[in-house]
Amino acid sequence: MKRIEIADWAVNEALQKGAQAARAELSCIDMLNVQCEDAEVSTLQQNSGCGLVLRLFVDGRFGTFSTNRLDRTEISALIANGIACTRLLSIDADRTLPDPSRYYRSESLEANRQEALALENYLENDPTLDPVQLALSIGQPVIGSDPRLISFTTQFGTRSGWQYGADSQGVRGISFGSNAYAYSSASLHDEGDSRPSDGWLETGIGYADLLPLLTDLGRKALQAAQWRLGAGPVKPGLYHLAIEPVCLMKLLDPLLDAMSGFNLYAHRSFLAGKLGQQIASSSFTLTEEPQRKGAFGACLYDLEGVRTRFTDLIRKGCLQTYFLSTYYARKLQMEPTLSSSNVLCIEPGTRSRQAILNDCPEAILITGFLGGNCNELTGDFSFGIEGQLFRYGERVQGVSGMNITGNMLQLWQSVSEIANDVERTFDGFFPTVFFEKISLQ
Repeated sequence: MKRIEIADWAVNEALQKGAQAARAELSCIDMLNVQCEDAEVSTLQQNSGCGLVLRLFVDGRFGTFSTNRLDRTEISALIANGIACTRLLSIDADRTLPDPSRYYRSESLEANRQEALALENYLENDPTLDPVQLALSIGQPVIGSDPRLISFTTQFGTRSGWQYGADSQGVRGISFGSNAYAYSSASLHDEGDSRPSDGWLETGIGYADLLPLLTDLGRKALQAAQWRLGAGPVKPGLYHLAIEPVCLMKLLDPLLDAMSGFNLYAHRSFLAGKLGQQIASSSFTLTEEPQRKGAFGACLYDLEGVRTRFTDLIRKGCLQTYFLSTYYARKLQMEPTLSSSNVLCIEPGTRSRQAILNDCPEAILITGFLGGNCNELTGDFSFGIEGQLFRYGERVQGVSGMNITGNMLQLWQSVSEIANDVERTFDGFFPTVFFEKISLQ
C-alpha cells in the first residue's frame, strides 16, 4: 500500500490540468492458477500487478482512462491526453460525482483499514503451502477408481488484492478482497459415442478457508459425472424445478439487469414502472447485504465511493428499489440508490432440500445451464438445462437436451418454496429455490 499516494497525486494533477472533478482508483492484485490433467500439471500461471483508473469530469463531459504504468511522468501525459480527448465528447450535464453526504468516510486511513479487514473477506495465504501439490492431491483418490473414467481435470487458483480510491471531493477509502477456488471435472465413457462430464466447485476466502473442503472434492466431481451417465430428455411438459444455489445467477441476472438504471433509461427493462409492485412469489425475498462478514464481495463503499448499506431489493415478492448510480438517477430524475449489487442474499426457508423433494411426485434438480437467452424488454426466456429427475425424493435419471421456457415475471411468481441450505457463492448467499409448473421442452 506504499503506492496509494499516486492516486492522490493523480487527482490533484487532473485538477491542475483543467478537469473540474476527478476520481482515481489504484488496484493491486496477485493471482495464481494451477491446472492439472489427471496426475500431470498442464498449466501454471502467476502474475502480480497494479493499475490506475482515472475518471475525469471536464467542461460538462466525462472520460475514463487507465494505465498499469505508474510513473508520474507517464501518468501526467495520460491525464493531459485524457482531458484533451474528453473535451471532444458531447456535453452531458448529468455526469457528476456523487453528493458528498452519501460518501463512505472514516476518521483515518488506518481506521478505514481496520474496518475493511473486519469484513473478513481477506486472508493472507500460508506461504508454506504448495498450491501445485494441493491441486494434484484432489484427483489422487479417484484417478483409476472407475474404469469408465477418461480424464480428470482440476483447476486451483487464488486471487487477492486491495484497492484505494480518492476523488476531488475529499473522499478516501481502501478495500481488500481475496478468494481461493478449486474446481474438478471428470469425463466418462458412456454408451455409444457419449462422453458425459461434470464437476464440482469449492470456494473459500483463502487457503485456510478452502483446505477443509478439498478432501471430498475429487469424489464429488466423479459422482457428478457418474450421475450424467445415461442422461437424456424427459417427456415435455410442466415440471417442478429445483435450482442448485451455484446455478441461481443464471435466473437472477435478468432480474438484476432489468433493475439497472442503464436498462431503465434505455427503455429495455421488463421491470420499468413496477416499483412497489408484486413481481415474484411472496415466498421470495432478495436483499443486498454488502457488509456481511465473510462474503466475497463485501465492501464498505461502492464504485462511486458511496457508503454501502443493507437494502431490500425484493421483499416478499414486491420490488423495492432499482440500481441507480448518480448518473442514471439524474437521467431518470429519481433518487440515487445503489450503483450495483455486491452481496446478494435470498432469504431461506425452514425445510431442507431433501424434505421438499420428498413431497414432490416429480421434480427436476437443475445442476447447470447451457446457453440460452432472455429478452430484456419482455422478460421472455429460453435456457438449456442439465440436471437430475427425482420422484418423491429418489433420483431416477440424469436429464439433458431440454430447455426451460417462459417469462421472467411468471417464473419468479412461480416460486413455491425455498430450502434452508444456504451456500456462499461468489455472488452472495443462496439456498435451493423451488419453482412449480415450469415449461420444459
